[in-house]
Amino acid sequence: MNLVLLLVLVAQACLGVCAWLTPQCLRWLAAHLLTRADVLTAARSESERRMNFWRGELGLDSRSLPPDASQALDPVPEFVRR
Repeated sequence: MNLVLLLVLVAQACLGVCAWLTPQCLRWLAAHLLTRADVLTAARSESERRMNFWRGELGLDSRSLPPDASQALDPVPEFVRR
């Protein structure tokens, strides 16, 4: 238990020093974490879309896609290059 408490204390000290020295470090950290969260969200939605497509193709359940199935081929907005 003392080891975990020490680890938390060291992490807080590092964040404090980082915030004291430069707010840009915190901005970088926040941008990194938010970007990662966006990528995970996009990956989950893409995985769900693929799963729905193949369920529809194989006729596994009633949540199949419409007959045109064009929405399975649309690009994912998060991955489109600008």
